[in-house]
Amino acid sequence: MPPSHPSDDDRVTEEAADWCLRLQSSDVGDDDRAAFERWCLADPRHLAEFDAMREIWGLSAGLRPRVTVAPERAAPPPPVGGPASVAAVRNSSRRRRFAMAACTAAILAACWPVGWAFGLLPARVDVFLDGDRHRMVELPDGSTVDLNVHTTLFYAQFRDRRTVLMDHGEAFFSVAHDAGLPFTVHTAGHQVRVTGTKFNVWANGGDLSVTLTEGSVTVASATAAAGEPLRLTPGMQGRFARDALFGSVARVDSQRVLSWREGRLVFDNITLAEAVPLLNPYLSRPLRLADRKVGAMRIGGVYDVADLDRMVASLPRVLPVTLSPGDGELLVSAR
Repeated sequence: MPPSHPSDDDRVTEEAADWCLRLQSSDVGDDDRAAFERWCLADPRHLAEFDAMREIWGLSAGLRPRVTVAPERAAPPPPVGGPASVAAVRNSSRRRRFAMAACTAAILAACWPVGWAFGLLPARVDVFLDGDRHRMVELPDGSTVDLNVHTTLFYAQFRDRRTVLMDHGEAFFSVAHDAGLPFTVHTAGHQVRVTGTKFNVWANGGDLSVTLTEGSVTVASATAAAGEPLRLTPGMQGRFARDALFGSVARVDSQRVLSWREGRLVFDNITLAEAVPLLNPYLSRPLRLADRKVGAMRIGGVYDVADLDRMVASLPRVLPVTLSPGDGELLVSAR
């Protein structure tokens, strides 16, 4: 699958973050400011996005060079709560992530030479932001990662190691072998260590499952320094519950676990408590279970990820449940 390209809105946001960074530089000159002015005039969205980014960063208003020709006035904002207002919230969140990444890059640029020599700072940092569909990305070390929907990944390459931060979402890793540069995936409270292998990581609010298809990995709680890590072989899945120091290992059907890469979810008579975290990333309104009784109900089948909203709407016809909308989610209760 070819790497995906950022949407036009993502491009504008990324360029705005880049201009915020460049205009703070001590060696910014008249040519830079002239280029910035041309960028602002090229599209009415540019200046608006830059001002929003500057506000998020808390930068001085003096950072913004004077634009001699005002861009066209934007259309009035839609009513609060409509689809466009939801998109605005998502764009604001995306701007915050770009701002965080750009600020990190600025700090690294200032401290890199000393930090890299001591192995404290990476030679480079790459950020892959979440999207509405799964996509393949290539890391600088030659590894590839298939990112599921709404999964953000930070990659840092140090002098003596490779580090990935992925605290929420799902990804399939094909790691380029390099025994001298161990590869570690950090999630919320856990870490997966490899040198070269293929494996799937699913993380959700501290819960973690790692499914190995090739090679070997160890999975450990970051807080269990003296504990024995889980050692996985192909076809095995390691699981850690939230805040657990020790996990469990089971043999699984790897093709079923990885079916999301083909746009499908396969549920083999699992509980709703297990199914809901797998469904929610794809739904327009996430599900919340009312109690343990409804969470214990079981569901099975093969579902197209593009059609999950309709599948959820039909749940009351196949299970004794009701769906109640509220606060942007659907409450699933036992009938």
